[in-house]
Amino acid sequence: MSVSVTPEYLLKGAVYALQQCGLLLRDANLLYRSGSYATALGLAAFAREELGRWRILLDLRTKALDGESITIEEIQSQCADHVRKQDAGMTSITMRFENDSGLGKLLETRRTSPPGSEERKAADKQVKKLDRQKMKRVPDDRHRQRMSALYVDAVPPDGWNRPVNEISQMEAHDFIQEAVNDYSMQFQRYSELELIREDYPELFGALAGWLDRPELARPEWPPYPT
Repeated sequence: MSVSVTPEYLLKGAVYALQQCGLLLRDANLLYRSGSYATALGLAAFAREELGRWRILLDLRTKALDGESITIEEIQSQCADHVRKQDAGMTSITMRFENDSGLGKLLETRRTSPPGSEERKAADKQVKKLDRQKMKRVPDDRHRQRMSALYVDAVPPDGWNRPVNEISQMEAHDFIQEAVNDYSMQFQRYSELELIREDYPELFGALAGWLDRPELARPEWPPYPT
């Protein structure tokens, strides 16, 4: 028979996941600085999954506080899917563009058009649409990037995926940058608890009362020159 876990147990797991996210990003930074871009991206992808685990476990903790029975089996089930963890850990994306691209032209139109003009409104609408479309694709895309960054695999009809050739410095940079951005927000709230007191008073009290709670690795980005 499955036994329910406590909110305290879930809080510890969530914090340990956030701590692990920071450690993985620290090591991804070191790999990036050494020129190992594919492995750096792969490690940052695992860090994102730990960030997703932090948020998933906090959600489960809220349910436990509301009286719902949460078991080890449910925790494992909720945290098993790589794409779901990528999705849970995502709060920001970078939309890189060239000056002559469609997105670049839209952003230039939005920047130069008078506030309230029809041109500005139309550009805003299109940019938001593109942003939503990308947000839907990002978790799957990031999971595929992780796979291509770590594993040699057969590619039809007669090719091979080779991580050393597949991941560029720019791709690794953008991926790690976004991961660090998302981690930084959680790091700040965890390290400066007063930031969450008003919106999350119960969580504030639980973390503040955990006297020996783990310290987190500080976000370090951009990397030092190689």
